[in-house]
Amino acid sequence: MSEQEGWHRVLKAFEDWIDYETSEFGPYTGYFSLENLRDLTSKERISWMQSMYDEIIPGRVEMCRKAGVAFEDFLPYMPDPSARDIVQSMIDLTQVLSDEMLSMSDTMHSMKEEYESSGLEEIVPYLTDLADSEENIRHHMSLFSEGFAKLRSMGLEMPDLE
Repeated sequence: MSEQEGWHRVLKAFEDWIDYETSEFGPYTGYFSLENLRDLTSKERISWMQSMYDEIIPGRVEMCRKAGVAFEDFLPYMPDPSARDIVQSMIDLTQVLSDEMLSMSDTMHSMKEEYESSGLEEIVPYLTDLADSEENIRHHMSLFSEGFAKLRSMGLEMPDLE
């Protein structure tokens, strides 16, 4: 793999991840609100929770991990220790994000169990936890922009994806 191919893999992994966030995960976050959940039937609420746990969150974790692997494969092409440190910090960031997403999955599972045994009003603390986790995830995701900006400021040219 060349440096150019490495950049393409990294940028493509991020493009795929952003697409997943927008098209797959994003629409499901509207139900992190009790008011929006009230608009669903009980069966739809359970289906939403199960889908988040079985498919949507695991897909999100997979996209994050793919970005981390692309960075790991790309790390040897960094020209100096400073650039390697930045890329390593971005690899570490994917692990932090994966862990946070998996925690969100655990919360979703617990929320579903609580909902099935106690009802809608009892899941408010879980919804709060999900919203807080999502805010934390979004903050951490924004740090990638800083990493890319630092690499650019070091003179590393990122190709355009075509």
